[in-house]
Amino acid sequence: MAEAELDVLKLTVPELLAAASGMASALEGNPNFPAPNPPPEELTRLVAELADAEREYREERLRANKIQAVRDSIAETLREALAREVEYVQEASGGDVGKILSANLHVEEETHLWPFGAAGDVEELSASAGDEPGEIDLAWDPVPGASGYEVEIAYDLTGEGPWEQSGASNRSKITIQNLSNRNRYWFRVRALNERGAGEWTAPVMKFAR
Repeated sequence: MAEAELDVLKLTVPELLAAASGMASALEGNPNFPAPNPPPEELTRLVAELADAEREYREERLRANKIQAVRDSIAETLREALAREVEYVQEASGGDVGKILSANLHVEEETHLWPFGAAGDVEELSASAGDEPGEIDLAWDPVPGASGYEVEIAYDLTGEGPWEQSGASNRSKITIQNLSNRNRYWFRVRALNERGAGEWTAPVMKFAR
């Protein structure tokens, strides 16, 4: 005995439309199948609904592709502008760590054979609520010989971060802004100078209000 077979799960939408439309036409008035379940008109109705949905999906996808192309073009322009800005900061700062950090840029770490004179470690890091909603103030003891300080933030410390740059300062304090209310954040700070960076502080946690 032969078995009717159609792997509907593997059909693409166009294939599904073609298969359902063809079966509806074949079963309509077919004496071999006097009571199709579901009836051919139900298949025809679903085919029409899916065809409309597929047409709308393709139009939206085309629109999304155009929007993505515009976004990517603007992003590339911004990358180029930012790269030029970094070059300007490097040239204008003369490689001064404090000045580079004040532009909210990372400082590339270098390996020094003579480690003495590298920035010391930050002590007494504390976090408190800022003056405005979504602000957290960080403060720490100044490190002698430090040209600036780098601040990182983490949103979850169940593992080892991940950490990302949150700000930079050439003073021993900074205000982190645009934080979400009632969320908790972890912060760490290290000092830098031309000879290298100190160790990161132990993380401190604070809820944004």
